[in-house]
Amino acid sequence: MDSRDNDLEQTIEEYGNLIFKTCFLMLRNKHDAEDAAQETFYKYMISNRAFDSSEHKKAWLLRVSQNKCKDMLRYKKIHSYISYEDVEENFVGHQDVESEDIEDILKVSNLSYDYKSVVVLYYFEGYSVEEVADILNINSATVRKRLQRARQKLKIAIENNREEGDVPYESR
Repeated sequence: MDSRDNDLEQTIEEYGNLIFKTCFLMLRNKHDAEDAAQETFYKYMISNRAFDSSEHKKAWLLRVSQNKCKDMLRYKKIHSYISYEDVEENFVGHQDVESEDIEDILKVSNLSYDYKSVVVLYYFEGYSVEEVADILNINSATVRKRLQRARQKLKIAIENNREEGDVPYESR
């Protein structure tokens, strides 16, 4: 095995779960998320990019995966409710996700792509507003506005769940 193969293997091991979880939250489908993650690492494999740091590599992988998800959403026009069972099946048992976080993940996964992408990168991955803007190639003011609107939608969803029980909602 040469150094390129070792680098690819190490990158997949280091970022595989992150890329899969991000894709799953965007696409709401395990198989599509696996495909998007695989395409992301394929693009990494065939590119000869040099990265300044591991954070630069992580940001590049996230940007590529976001673009793959966006393309898949555009192509398939996936806009459906995600069931609790699907979230449980795909996340329970993964070392990075606590079972009590599933409800939060479920609420975020029902946001539209524009809101979901900024929420996942800002709150789940801990990127700053400016870093999210760079990853998604949008203005930082747009990121702040989308975060504000996403928080409003999530607040409404949480209030609806408290009042009505676990009722699916659509937020586009």
